Amino acid sequence: HCQHCEWLLNVSYKLKNAEGVLPAHFEVAKDQLVMNPFQGVPMHFANVQQTNVQTETPTVWDNDRHYLIVENNDFRMEFSRATGFLVKYALGGQDILKEGASLTPNFWRAPTDNDFGARLQTRYAAWKNPTLKLTSLTQKVDEDGLVVVETAYEVPEVQAKLNLTYIINNVGAMKVTQKLTADKEAKVSDFFRFGMQLPMPRSFENIEYWGRGPVENYIDRKDNALIGIYRQTVTEQFYPYIRPQETGTKSDIRWWHMTDATGRGIEVVAAEPFSASALHYTIESLDEGVAKHQMHSPEVEEADLTNLLIDKAQMGLGCINSWGALPLEPYRLSYKDYEFTFVISPLSHPQYVGM
Repeated sequence: HCQHCEWLLNVSYKLKNAEGVLPAHFEVAKDQLVMNPFQGVPMHFANVQQTNVQTETPTVWDNDRHYLIVENNDFRMEFSRATGFLVKYALGGQDILKEGASLTPNFWRAPTDNDFGARLQTRYAAWKNPTLKLTSLTQKVDEDGLVVVETAYEVPEVQAKLNLTYIINNVGAMKVTQKLTADKEAKVSDFFRFGMQLPMPRSFENIEYWGRGPVENYIDRKDNALIGIYRQTVTEQFYPYIRPQETGTKSDIRWWHMTDATGRGIEVVAAEPFSASALHYTIESLDEGVAKHQMHSPEVEEADLTNLLIDKAQMGLGCINSWGALPLEPYRLSYKDYEFTFVISPLSHPQYVGM
């Protein structure tokens, strides 16, 4: 009934009878055939007209010394005048951002064993915690009644400029665009990922998404993970590798939900399939720094948060060898211009998205 919907045919090849050590019904191979391809998500963004519900136009408070505040009776957002970052995001009185945290650009991952083998923890170090020098913070209400907050940064360690644009509607949904402008004359290393980091309260434990799963998967290690709708917990996302490192990412995501026990939370969509992860660990806690300390994953303490990472892309794992080989060139993130747009919307109860 939906000519624009995505249609996939899953095919599984299983043994009828036991063969040697393989039991009957053992899955020998599987594949997913695309019958109707994914068309992408329209990024039209507007105020919401609700029947029989009074929805206020957002008010922008531009007279506070420390924060730029956008709010109405449904939501409240605060942008720090010192950093330009979103430091408070509340929907219906529920905090989406963990207290004291910010929605920030992110270019780093906890290095994998392969990354250490190629010394990427030092070769890519400029991207780990680069200086983001705020050069402007502006706000306006556009002709459609949407609030637009724009910030600009200089990133001297990588000789680049970064722009963040937030378009906010009357129910607290937010269209975020992250844009990196590279210096075409500069010689700067590749990097691990291009996206944003959203630390949430730990109560956001439930994940539902349409993408590849159920196991973790990456741009160059994903064909075993079929596209589907998966319901999981944040606790389940962490894989205890012998040594702590990057884990839990899911790729080719069409939409991603984070909810608490009541079903309230957020939905994330992007114009094109994206990758994401949500862990009860910070990147810093899984990163051993410039040298391995031979820690073990169970020794890392969980953090009092749910750390949501939303990425346009993450560098592949490689897995060619563990003593210097990089991922193949199509799976690397080279130094150039990047732009990523995604939308965060309120989610009041578990639901499927009709796309």
